[in-house]
Amino acid sequence: MFALAAKGVFLIVFQHPPKKNLLLIEGIVKQVRLGGQGNSTYFLIKSDTGTYRYSSYYGKVWSGMERIHPEDSVQIFAERKKLNPNEFISGKAYYIWELVHLNQVIVAYEEVQDMVNETETTVNRYVNGFLAASVVFLLVAYIRKLTILGGK
Repeated sequence: MFALAAKGVFLIVFQHPPKKNLLLIEGIVKQVRLGGQGNSTYFLIKSDTGTYRYSSYYGKVWSGMERIHPEDSVQIFAERKKLNPNEFISGKAYYIWELVHLNQVIVAYEEVQDMVNETETTVNRYVNGFLAASVVFLLVAYIRKLTILGGK
């Protein structure tokens, strides 16, 4: 059951919209936190829709992010974080798919897509392995049950 649940979560969480369906955010940076040593990379950005947290996938620090400072203007294509357990406490959060600062692309959509697809392919391989192992264990248990009940 856990393997099926994991596969279901994988199918829900790892469906990403194409670039044309991402949210376009134009706003002012209020806080910058670059990752490293176990810390995530995120920006607190104020826009027309409010002030929200925008994180890079897997906390990656992209070249050029260090030049972004509070009160700088940025443009972001973002996807809302699905299954965010802290949403009620910290508010909505988003993943950065493309980041433009001073008319320079810092994070390119295609690079993020390649990185995310590569990681998700690996995760899917593990989830499928656990699912296959679970099916084998279920078959062994069922056959064992049949042989025990058949011997009585």
